[in-house]
Amino acid sequence: MFGVTVSGNPILLSKIGGKIYAMNAVCSHMNGYLPKGELRDHSVICPVHKAEFDIPTGKVVKNVPWLMKSATHKEASDLRTYEVETVAGEVRLKI
Repeated sequence: MFGVTVSGNPILLSKIGGKIYAMNAVCSHMNGYLPKGELRDHSVICPVHKAEFDIPTGKVVKNVPWLMKSATHKEASDLRTYEVETVAGEVRLKI
């Protein structure tokens, strides 16, 4: 799991079960940088407030704790994912 920038977009690339996935690299709650988070099975946990996202779909698996939602008046929302293809060992994204 690592971060790249493509056309000005911060992207999280992850390899799970031999397949490469791409999604927004910035948490929708308070802009935590997900490549610095924890990879768990097929999800990533934000290093800032612990929102958890499913890497293949970008869906929120576990939102930030109730107290954090109350303090920030915001919760995490689903992240955009990107189509990935590998051509001659090169990873390409459809942005």
